[in-house]
Amino acid sequence: MNRAGYLKQLETDLARWAANGWIGTEGLAKIRAEIGEAPSGWSRLPALFAGIGTICLALAVAAFVAANWEVIPRAVKLVGIAALLLAAHGFAAAMAARGLRAVADLATMFATLVFVCGLALVGQIYHLPSDWPGGALLVACGALAAAWLCGSRASLVAAAVASLAWLWWIGDPPRPTWAQVAIALALLLACLLHVARMTSFAGRWSVLLLFAGIYGWLFAAWLDTNYLLSSSDMEFSILPMGTAFGALLAVWGYVLSGAEHGAAEHLVAGRRADLMALAQSASGFGILVLVGTVVLTLVIGFTETASDEVAIEIPHVWPLHLTLAVMLAGLVWQGVASPGSRPLRAVAAAAVLAAASPFVLVFLPGDTVLLAALTLAALVAVSAAGSAASLSAWSFAGNFGLAVALLFLLYETVGSLLGQSVFFFVAGLLLVAVAIISARRLRKRAAATGEGGR
Repeated sequence: MNRAGYLKQLETDLARWAANGWIGTEGLAKIRAEIGEAPSGWSRLPALFAGIGTICLALAVAAFVAANWEVIPRAVKLVGIAALLLAAHGFAAAMAARGLRAVADLATMFATLVFVCGLALVGQIYHLPSDWPGGALLVACGALAAAWLCGSRASLVAAAVASLAWLWWIGDPPRPTWAQVAIALALLLACLLHVARMTSFAGRWSVLLLFAGIYGWLFAAWLDTNYLLSSSDMEFSILPMGTAFGALLAVWGYVLSGAEHGAAEHLVAGRRADLMALAQSASGFGILVLVGTVVLTLVIGFTETASDEVAIEIPHVWPLHLTLAVMLAGLVWQGVASPGSRPLRAVAAAAVLAAASPFVLVFLPGDTVLLAALTLAALVAVSAAGSAASLSAWSFAGNFGLAVALLFLLYETVGSLLGQSVFFFVAGLLLVAVAIISARRLRKRAAATGEGGR
């Protein structure tokens, strides 16, 4: 559950507990005072505006130097960039010593951006050959150094983005050397450890994007090296990878975020709030990848047909099977720790149904009826899992994906206005029936919980 949903539910519970006399006025005031100390979304707006302003200042410096390229002597350019870099880091150190961590972070980000501009200027001054991958790697290393030495969250985002750019430039075609694989994994590990140590929303999602990029890069390299398929058939092998990777992040993010008590406490003893935040972000990121790939599978299934060679090759794709096995291990781990958990059952159903949809496309090509049914079932399961586990991101992603899938099926299968009305009527009845059944089960569960508490 995200913070906004948690606070809304907590206010409702506090009012009910106070009305029933379970909590006194003094305790209620202390709880609300502690809630008020936590930063809200509005209180983070000044930091957001300051960050955007810092980026604009760095761009202003680069634009000024570019506009006066012929006027400013070479030595002045180099000395000016170095002096600005040192001054920014010195200012960041001074602010950190005074306890102004947010200001120090912005100053470090400014220094990182100046470092990026300095690399470009040095290359222009000395007419160095253009090496975009090498430049991106230098930026990533420099930003990581600033992030770790200065404790900067903003520089971590710059490092993750530069690492993604490095992957992009060396990934066509995806034929990485062992040295490049080692560098990619080292960059990911450094970013991951930093965001677990000093978390932020942008940092978590940047690292998750880097993780997805490296996974896709390595998987594509494995397919390109070991597959004997045409490029048109390759997409049918990538789709199962997308659903498996999304299910992996969604399941383990759910487990490690402490959504179910038991397994997470044994796995991460004394877990910190930043680790839980990273796990929650991984869960939300994974479900977006999962839903997006499931919908894409539906679209491709109605427009293209996989060849027999794809079904022959898929059983030999061990990275895909390993990903699915790790995902299932998370479900088993949580099932052992929380036997009989209804939210876990919903999460397991959503992950398994969604991960299975591309296999229908591969092993039963042309069976659009089964593919559509499995796709809709998977998306409904994702939405139901979000409701059962109080994961609003899951519910939103499932509902949005379901709407897109229904509209696509309407476009593909129904031609007349009368047919469209029948389609919407049947779909509406089914969704209302699912809503009624779910509501009744939730009421019974709430009543059983209340009786057990009494």
